[in-house]
Amino acid sequence: MKLLKQNVYYYFWITAIVLIALSIYWLNFEDAVLDINVHDTYFVIHHAHILQLIAFLYILLGFIYWFFKRINIKLIKALTQLHTSISILIFPLYIICSYLLELLYPPSNFTLFDDTQNFQLLITVITLIGLLAQLLFIFNIVVSIIRYFTHKN
Repeated sequence: MKLLKQNVYYYFWITAIVLIALSIYWLNFEDAVLDINVHDTYFVIHHAHILQLIAFLYILLGFIYWFFKRINIKLIKALTQLHTSISILIFPLYIICSYLLELLYPPSNFTLFDDTQNFQLLITVITLIGLLAQLLFIFNIVVSIIRYFTHKN
């Protein structure tokens, strides 16, 4: 627990390295894509590109945590732990749930029937949880900066 309190940025950097390794692995699969349908437009994004973007964001989050430790601004421990836990555990949750959904709803032979609503709902819920965790991070940063400068004077 002491490591989580002091060196949270290591967790983000290690997770970013794992995500980059996964993205390199997924570049070998052409069908590893996420299809997003918005009205009449399909957005097709390769999983490797999504992982690379998220890995970059995790490197940035780790840098921000490192910077705040370096300049001695104390962040709220509970919010830091909650943000770190949600942000790092969201990917194994996504992988486990998508695997379970593929077992429960195998691909249909009838191509006109779209049975991906459950998977799209899962992606939406996990994305919203991840975004809420990032809002906790922003709230933690703002409150800690305000607290630092009000107590300094």
